[in-house]
Amino acid sequence: MNAIRSVKLYVITEKGTKVLFGTKVQIKEIAVDTGNLKILVYDARGDMYGMDYDYKFKYMYFTRYHHRSIMRFPYPIENPVLEKFMDTGSGPAGLAIDSEYGHVYWTEYITHRLRRCNVNGSNAVIIASNLQNPFSIRLGLVNRWMYVVERFKRIIKARFNYSESHGIVDLNTRVDYIDLDINEEKLYWITFHQGDLKSASVRGCDVKTLFQTGNVDYCQPIDVYGSSIFYSSNKKLLMLNTTQGTTSTELYTDAYMIFNIYVHHQTGKDQHKSSRQDKSKIANKATNSVKLVP
Repeated sequence: MNAIRSVKLYVITEKGTKVLFGTKVQIKEIAVDTGNLKILVYDARGDMYGMDYDYKFKYMYFTRYHHRSIMRFPYPIENPVLEKFMDTGSGPAGLAIDSEYGHVYWTEYITHRLRRCNVNGSNAVIIASNLQNPFSIRLGLVNRWMYVVERFKRIIKARFNYSESHGIVDLNTRVDYIDLDINEEKLYWITFHQGDLKSASVRGCDVKTLFQTGNVDYCQPIDVYGSSIFYSSNKKLLMLNTTQGTTSTELYTDAYMIFNIYVHHQTGKDQHKSSRQDKSKIANKATNSVKLVP
């Protein structure tokens, strides 16, 4: 087991906030307010470019690109059992859950498709088949818009059944991951080659460079939670507070590249709100060390 470096962290969090992150080997969870680290899945085995949570049935889903499958495990629970949800036939990249209607969405990078099935694995259909290298996907459950990254080209805004779609941001560089803040009506992403953290409105206007991460040519998954932006660069898990300047805080360094992250908030009996976009606001909290939980 890898040694965990003890650090002092001043982070923006609320009790119960945890960051899940996946490598090609494991899925781990770090409690932001305490620094406790826990291994959730010991044998993930695959490049997991997509991860999302079904808050209704309480399952965490993730893609295994090279194994051409989608996996899931119950969460939060002690000693979760990993199960195969579906063999996709082609490597799945991005993934998003519509808990309201019981659907799982995923992108297929090589076949240029967007697909959907029910949360019980039935009725798998192709939603769109003419995309160009689709990667990350995010859902706005309130207004029923989805946002899809065409990896080297643009961000697309489309209806869930793809009856209407628009290219809203021209990227002109490689972008793997985006996140959606529905409360602020903003999209966030990090450019692969330049390491620039950028934002735009959900309408595609007001594109800004917010922060230069200093990390280039690495996968940089991103998850926005209130005024905090969690992201990874190669093996590092970092956090940036958008209201307190442009200095990022290193939360943890893994032995392997981090492919995806997901911020989960739990209070009492797991009151996590819908998907990634309805996350409650968070307040200041200090934590002293990163500790491994058996």
